[in-house]
Amino acid sequence: MTRLQLSLNAKGLKNLSAFYNKSDPFAVVTVRGDHKDNTPEIVGRTEVCFNNLNPKWATIVFLENYEFGVPCYIEVGVFDFDSKTVGQSENRLRLNDAVKNLNVVCDASSRDLLRNGKYPHRVMGTALFEVGDILASRGNVGSKKLQSGGTIYAQIERSRESGKKGQFKFKLRAFKLRNVQKFGSTSSPFFELSRKVDRPSGATWVKVYQSNVVRSDLHPIWQEALLDIETICNGDLDRAMKISVWDHRRRGNHKFIGEFETTVNLLVKSQNMDGEIVTFDLRKQDKHTGHCEALKASLVGVVDVDGNAIENTNDEHEENGGGGGGTSAEQLNGGPSPPLPLQEQPEFIDYLTGGCQISLAVAIDFTSSNGDPRKHGTPHFFHPPESDEWNDYEKAIFAVGSILAKFDTDQQFPVWGFGAKYNNVVRHCFQCGAEVEVDGVQGIMDAYRGVFRTPLTMSYPTRFTEVIETAAAYAQHEQEEASEVGQLSYTILLILTAGNVEDVEATKQRLIAASNEPLSVVIVGIGKTNFEGMDFLDNFHHNGGESRDITKFVQFNDYQNYNALTQAVLDEIPHQLVDYFLSRGILPGKVDDEFETLDSEILPPDDDERTLTFLG
Repeated sequence: MTRLQLSLNAKGLKNLSAFYNKSDPFAVVTVRGDHKDNTPEIVGRTEVCFNNLNPKWATIVFLENYEFGVPCYIEVGVFDFDSKTVGQSENRLRLNDAVKNLNVVCDASSRDLLRNGKYPHRVMGTALFEVGDILASRGNVGSKKLQSGGTIYAQIERSRESGKKGQFKFKLRAFKLRNVQKFGSTSSPFFELSRKVDRPSGATWVKVYQSNVVRSDLHPIWQEALLDIETICNGDLDRAMKISVWDHRRRGNHKFIGEFETTVNLLVKSQNMDGEIVTFDLRKQDKHTGHCEALKASLVGVVDVDGNAIENTNDEHEENGGGGGGTSAEQLNGGPSPPLPLQEQPEFIDYLTGGCQISLAVAIDFTSSNGDPRKHGTPHFFHPPESDEWNDYEKAIFAVGSILAKFDTDQQFPVWGFGAKYNNVVRHCFQCGAEVEVDGVQGIMDAYRGVFRTPLTMSYPTRFTEVIETAAAYAQHEQEEASEVGQLSYTILLILTAGNVEDVEATKQRLIAASNEPLSVVIVGIGKTNFEGMDFLDNFHHNGGESRDITKFVQFNDYQNYNALTQAVLDEIPHQLVDYFLSRGILPGKVDDEFETLDSEILPPDDDERTLTFLG
């Protein structure tokens, strides 16, 4: 079970407001049931972005208990906020405070109103996402077109500490800002706080907080904010962050003033300079556009992995004056810094979001243990097309293949058969289909069905050794190709069989050898056979515990639906994948086209190097 963070933005929304105004969109996220309860549940709602048809919402929505292999659907509804529904007469800029304190759409009655066409906020569109599809997408970003126009984007990242990182309290001011207004007017600045997200396609910034607007003031002091550490930096106090200052425009086309990069630790550290004010320079491209200072910056209730509180200075500088003779951000290098939380071990989701490809290979049993495929009730019996029924082999291919295929970018899969006799020679591993790799899950289905149009004779015995050896070589090849571009690959061999393996010791030795490759072997028992002879797959200790466990056996008839089957089939894959890469010191993602590795001899950079990195 994994806790995920969902961030949202949209582009090109249709304007539903009249005259010269623009719509005020906000989003509502609903989980459309899970494996325990099919009741929809609203799990989050963003803030309102006023006069904005391309909103970047700062609110992070948390998705609880995601499990690999179990489909999880979320619906994102985008609405045009109607200020009249909250009875507000103040300036529209203050309405977000009212929205945060109202359950605008979070109960059953609101959903009933929406269905009846009486919901007070106009619907701008809805989109249904499957969480696995988002995780499998490039950069872990999914997109969907909305019915009324525009596109909604959903990005996912794993939560590190389940919300137990504490809070960050800070208060900023700026001075000597460049005035970007014309005709004698003065800029009205606000700032956005964004966190850096590293994706296989390159780094990007995700907004996590937006300040209040200070009217007509080039020396603004913004309101104090108290934010969850998990929300703003996902528990990493040294994660790169960016503060961008904008001049507010009523119609939503805000004018950029300048920005600087920092971290939570760096802002907190700026308060530990013996009372001196630390100044950050705002820049727009290569031009200096003002200064920014942290009047407050402290950690509240933050603990390290051992449960020890992280202490920090909680000084507050004078709010008046300032801007001269202070300490520059570059001078922070030698000062004390709050202790850092110890690095967490990566999880399966980290490898997925880091761009690791999951390759699927399928091996199908064509031995005589399946019985006569022309007889109804045997595992290989094909139902007439008009019946819309599948045999158990087809059901297992579709159920498991549909989950795993989405994590393979090229959608090309090898399909092998074993146990058939061609020209009086029993083949224990042969290619199914005309191509070495087939296209998508439908290609797997077609390759499987096509075998029965060849002159085969179903034979014996049931042997997995050659299939496992071939899959291990395939997994090694896929990893070598991925490593050439600084990425990772992991292969899952799905063996579908109707009989017990007959060469137990040879199979054990082949699995031990294959455990050295980025490979897991999942075996699904098809039909009514007594599969007690397969118990060794889950019970034997690989090479006395010296090699990793890569096997899983399940019996198809033990599961009544696809979700239960895929959950059982894939439940050990996350551990096996992480175990393989960590045993070789390979961390998720890539660094300069080389794998970043865990090495006890390599120490993290000191504060000097870390500060210079973020300050450019």
